[in-house]
Amino acid sequence: MSMKIEKEKKNVDLYTSRYKITGDIHIHVNARLTDTLQALSKQSGFLPITDAVVKFRNGKIREEKFLLIKIDEIEMICLKG
Repeated sequence: MSMKIEKEKKNVDLYTSRYKITGDIHIHVNARLTDTLQALSKQSGFLPITDAVVKFRNGKIREEKFLLIKIDEIEMICLKG
């Protein structure tokens, strides 16, 4: 018997010093984003993002189905919608 933890998808804009990423993060239902980031920081140090669009400072755009972003590199994260 497997135990599944219910999560909800949140669309975000995430900024680092090198790029802007728009994509989806998946957090526990009714969890705060700050709690999720703190827990992930202690576990692996990375934030998984799906269906991401990465915009580099030079204007280049790259689409990725899955990314892992180092939490220490995040300067700002904004929930959309």
